[in-house]
Amino acid sequence: MLFQSSFDDRSLIESFYGELFNRFYSGCNSSIRVLLRGCAFGIAPNCHRVITFFIVAPNRDVAEKLTQHIDTIIEQAVELMPGIPQTAICYEPAQNRVEEPAKLENISQTASKLMVGKFFPNISLR
Repeated sequence: MLFQSSFDDRSLIESFYGELFNRFYSGCNSSIRVLLRGCAFGIAPNCHRVITFFIVAPNRDVAEKLTQHIDTIIEQAVELMPGIPQTAICYEPAQNRVEEPAKLENISQTASKLMVGKFFPNISLR
């Protein structure tokens, strides 16, 4: 008998990742948490199929400030996600933002927006 995914499985996975990202956020110091407040988190393969912990900042300024704390961010990522080999800090450039898609046809355009970011290997410095 083959295993079939169900809504409960998806709910469980979403709950797991939600808690993982909450623990990541809570484990960071207060100055980093201030920067992370407006960010989105995710785990996915990058363009080279390397599994990556993505931190998507709301703008370039926040992304640059986060990169100044990359050693602390990586330490926290390695502690909570030891099987994830890299972390990316990204943002969507302002000129690529679509405020409100007018039609359904624009969905494919918005799904392929350009993201700018830096990738960092998850190597613990401890």
